Amino acid sequence: MARTAGLLTLHGMGGEKRGYADDLLRDLADALDDAWARVAVESVHYQAAIQGRQEDIFAAMAPLVDWHALRRFFLYGFSDAVTLEHRADEPGSPYHAAQRRVRRSLDRLFDALEPAPGGALRPLVVVAHSLGCQVLSNYLWDAQKPGPASRGVFAVDDPGVPRGSPRDRFRRLESLRLLVTTGCNIPLFVAGRSRIVPFARPNPGFEWLNLYDEDDVLGWPLRPLYDERADIVTDVRVNAGGGLLGTLTSAWNPFSHGNYWTDREVQRPLVDALREAVAP
Repeated sequence: MARTAGLLTLHGMGGEKRGYADDLLRDLADALDDAWARVAVESVHYQAAIQGRQEDIFAAMAPLVDWHALRRFFLYGFSDAVTLEHRADEPGSPYHAAQRRVRRSLDRLFDALEPAPGGALRPLVVVAHSLGCQVLSNYLWDAQKPGPASRGVFAVDDPGVPRGSPRDRFRRLESLRLLVTTGCNIPLFVAGRSRIVPFARPNPGFEWLNLYDEDDVLGWPLRPLYDERADIVTDVRVNAGGGLLGTLTSAWNPFSHGNYWTDREVQRPLVDALREAVAP
């Protein structure tokens, strides 16, 4: 069956492994049933660009400290955040490496999707968690520069992909139908700036849902953050990790940060958007 819509996932902070989105994808497949066969999926694993050094450092320190699981989360998570923003204008930096992984995943989606008639682009849905929200926001900002960007993969034109070609436009997320951000910590990166503005709408039909749990200290609402274009995003408060077990263990506390993607409130807009995107 031809695939006519793409789904891209980006993980959050804290040493995420490949397969981080498996539970989400299984739930979406169950909900969409036959329509799932028309969806092409790519899961970006940008953390691999810096994980090796983190593992070496943690292994050297672990025998000297306690609370290993919590320390691992903070070491991986916050070093991810700092490292991925460092030397953003240098081609060999982790910032560039993360963006290259995003672009490669988008290229694989583009190739997996049935070509649309008349040079049109197939619709794309993106779900990003935690630090992945900042990675995607940076990518979109760089992609939307009218000329070469000052940093990231769009700083230099790709000679094999002409500007304005269908592949280039897909890479620049011009067909992004729905962006769902969960546990988003963009405010941690920009709150000190004098003027804060989000990226522009990639197309008139674009929708951005930012889902956050009020108990998640790493997840924030976004509309109050922006001085301009705040109406681009809709904040939705959820109880991440709901259900009996989740309510007892994590939905009421900061550990809710890791429970968004298995939450039905998060999955519902993804299911609706993908079902609409693949409809004949």
